[in-house]
Amino acid sequence: MMKLTPHEKKILALIEENPEIITDTKKRTVIAEKNGLSEKTLRNRIGDLKKYGVINLDKEYKSKVAQKSPSFDVNKEENISDTFSVLNKERRFILNLSILAGFIGLVYALIATPFYQSTTTMYPAIESESSGGILGGSIKGLAESYGLMGLGSAPTYNIPDIVLSRRIKKNIILSKWQSNAFPDSSNLIEFWEIDKPNKFSPFIILDVFKSLIPSREGFSTSTDKLHLENAIEKLQKLISVSEEQSGLIVVSVQMEDPNLAASITNYIAEYVKEFISIEQEKEAIKQKEFIYDQMLSAKSDLSNSELKLTNFFKKYPLALGNPDLQLQQGRLTREIEENQAVYITLRQQYEIAKIEAEEDKLFINILDTGDVAVRKSKPKRLLILLSSIMFGMMSSVLIILNRNKLLFKQ
Repeated sequence: MMKLTPHEKKILALIEENPEIITDTKKRTVIAEKNGLSEKTLRNRIGDLKKYGVINLDKEYKSKVAQKSPSFDVNKEENISDTFSVLNKERRFILNLSILAGFIGLVYALIATPFYQSTTTMYPAIESESSGGILGGSIKGLAESYGLMGLGSAPTYNIPDIVLSRRIKKNIILSKWQSNAFPDSSNLIEFWEIDKPNKFSPFIILDVFKSLIPSREGFSTSTDKLHLENAIEKLQKLISVSEEQSGLIVVSVQMEDPNLAASITNYIAEYVKEFISIEQEKEAIKQKEFIYDQMLSAKSDLSNSELKLTNFFKKYPLALGNPDLQLQQGRLTREIEENQAVYITLRQQYEIAKIEAEEDKLFINILDTGDVAVRKSKPKRLLILLSSIMFGMMSSVLIILNRNKLLFKQ
């Protein structure tokens, strides 16, 4: 090996520390400036070392670059290459596991209990602000003018809250329904066989054991109530209600029997319609009774004021010449006029209130009744099959990567 000058040794040391300066002009310029050299001088010295055979560009440079350069991209490419190579070798395992998962999903889709959906749509017949009719505006203004507190506008009702209420669920569950399984009708507890214990349930022994232990609270829940609670929880998952921006209410019911689903859906629509009608009628009667009480009070005040004026005339038949008596007479006359105006107004409003109470109003329009479904709403067999195959494929890939220590390899 030839003997190098100190200057050449310095250049060789720079090449060993920064092998990329052999071909990278920008990097060579930066290194040259840091060491008090020009890029041209450094390039010439590198050329001399190549001539001397000190620098082997094919081997030396590549090895130095591999040591000094960041290895992230290289490792990344190697990892990707290794991953695809392993997956390609294990493609039969991936295929088998995907087919197995797809088969399991298909079996589940075939044996799962089918559900049928029925839908009804409802639309409020009147706006909430005008739901009180004549009573909601004129009577409220009258009450505020004369201090008759307690009279307000007719209440409004949120239809989704009524549909999802516990009250309507109990009515649905305890009502009798005809179905293919029970042609003579049955309630939903019997239809779902909630009252029949599952022979294969692992909780039977636990339930029997609990029944033998006295309750610490001093009371025990009856079996009927427990069955009802279980039925309510199940029914709650099968009823859905949504409200569109236009105000349209959409109620859907899913059941194992298509005729039963349609019957329950239409029952809900009629129940909501009747419930709001009855409640509004109660409110109208309540307002009528309130106005009637106020009218009787106004009538009594009017009679008292008339009696006062009559007694005044009896006591002072000639009060024209006395200013004090004239002033008192004027006050009594104005009191009669005020009481008379209140009584007449209340009497008019009472007649209107009677009409409101007796009038048969339409508060809910049922646009679409629930029809008997001709197709199952779930399970969706194709979706289950595709999802199962994808799950099997992803699971097999994860298993292979973990088995070959490639899952968390950096």
